[in-house]
Amino acid sequence: MIKKNSKPRVIGIILEEIGTDFSKELIQGVADAVPDDRSVRLIVIAGKYIDPEVDSVNMLAYKAMYNSIFRLDELCDIDGLIIHLGSMSSRRKKVIKTGYSEKFQKIPKVFIASDIEGETIINYDNEKGIREAVDCLVNANDLTRVCMLGGRDDNIDARARKQIFIRCLQENGVAFCDKNYERTDMTENCVAEALRLLERNPGVQAIFCVNDSVAKGLYEAMAQKDLVPGRDILVFGFDNTFMAGAMVPPLTSIGADSCTLGQRALEVLLAKLDGRNAGTELVPTRLYGRESMSYDMYDYTTIELLNVNPQFIYRMFDDCFYRYHNSRLKREEVDLKRLYYEFIFRMLQAMKHRYMGVEEFYALGHMIDVFFDKGAMNYTDAIKLVKCIEKLQAAMNSQQRSPASNIRINRLFQRMKDRAIYSLSGQKTAEHDLHYENVRMMHDFMVVSSSYGVHGDRRPDLVCRNIDKLGLTHAILYLLDEPLKYDITSRVVFPEHIRMKCILRDNELYLLPKERQKCHVSEMFTRNEFSLKCKGYAALPVFYDDMLYGVLMCGLVNNICDRGEYIALQLGRAIYLERLREQIN
Repeated sequence: MIKKNSKPRVIGIILEEIGTDFSKELIQGVADAVPDDRSVRLIVIAGKYIDPEVDSVNMLAYKAMYNSIFRLDELCDIDGLIIHLGSMSSRRKKVIKTGYSEKFQKIPKVFIASDIEGETIINYDNEKGIREAVDCLVNANDLTRVCMLGGRDDNIDARARKQIFIRCLQENGVAFCDKNYERTDMTENCVAEALRLLERNPGVQAIFCVNDSVAKGLYEAMAQKDLVPGRDILVFGFDNTFMAGAMVPPLTSIGADSCTLGQRALEVLLAKLDGRNAGTELVPTRLYGRESMSYDMYDYTTIELLNVNPQFIYRMFDDCFYRYHNSRLKREEVDLKRLYYEFIFRMLQAMKHRYMGVEEFYALGHMIDVFFDKGAMNYTDAIKLVKCIEKLQAAMNSQQRSPASNIRINRLFQRMKDRAIYSLSGQKTAEHDLHYENVRMMHDFMVVSSSYGVHGDRRPDLVCRNIDKLGLTHAILYLLDEPLKYDITSRVVFPEHIRMKCILRDNELYLLPKERQKCHVSEMFTRNEFSLKCKGYAALPVFYDDMLYGVLMCGLVNNICDRGEYIALQLGRAIYLERLREQIN
């Protein structure tokens, strides 16, 4: 039990981007790994990857201004850091080692997917999953015409995955040459590159994508050529993000096996903070089969069905609800794995004895409803779950001379499929409603913060007084007394103090009196006004053009990784207009 007066450990998560699927799942992995008995406050500080070869002048200036947020990881009081910089790592390596203050250098740090010498690093065991995929391609499917859509040369994982993939192919007697490879920027905006690869390699049988985002670009390129993933060309990616299961057809992808990168990074960092030995580790990977490249971890054997083997049931759950073992079960939550075992075990027992009573049928139906009501679909892919149910159902019916004798069991299997579809439909409806509610609230904020038709009697801090209309649940707004003008040739120099203007807790807005606003910049993440109900916050720069006004701290809820930047952008615009009116009046 966490004591209310215990001071939380502030853990900073430094990222290249906050809105990528990889970053979102990394943040979620760290948040899920926070122990219930530890007081931990997560602070996400994310910037922008700058690519001079692609970005326009305006975009370069915007990203440079946005990256002023990185100054906070050096200035603010932070107990430990988890750092994933992706392709920015090579550029910031020297800065991280020598350019920061002595205070920053002494903070315990864990790097994800990095090669900075002398630091603690958590990375995927890229080779294990790739070897499993190559074995499936070459030995199981007898394919030899294989290509790869790779990544940026300055990305550590992209280089490693290319080298391992080529080596594994060569060890299996499959040739790979330059025409079989195409470099991408590791985003879904790689359709042109994917088309070039397809045109150079007519008759290609399989393509490995360096990550799931690149696979999405490949899907679009294949659609332009009337090619279907999984039918015309086998496709698999890396990272096994939620995107993989949502693609059409679902994407086979390599991902973490026993734990996520974020989970292990936090565990190692907490060990370092506690003074325990902790060093560099590799997170094991495996191949998660879906429609784009069929791959099954195991079959539902007749013997296991007839014996009603408990280990078989648990293994089936782990394979189907593969994200569950990476989540941390809260004390008040239902143990879905145990619940699944209970109703599947009783269904298999009924199959074995060829009888199920009416009371048992309704009891198991209720248990299935509870299983899905408590969020089972958050841990799997819909198509994968349905196929697993159908395989189990087919195996069961194959053991019966008359499947009709087990009609109630078959109805329970159908109930599972129906509830899966119903749960997904409910999720989509809720997401749709939340999106339009957020749009409506942003509209209202822009209207009231602009104070249309009001002249001369405008209330001070109009933006702060209406920040609850931004659709945020938990938030804190820090503003500088005077905005900072950004100079691209020099680093942003924050003043010694900043003002905490207002707080949102559970949608309730609190405006701080002037005497309570002022605080040292170093204390921005340690103030006790942060909500204990929220595990973490994202720090977002609030600016307009080249003027930095402050920092918006947004609670890590309600898809803030997707919309937080837009909210901060509109907030900066509103503050600019408010101050412009004050100057005019």
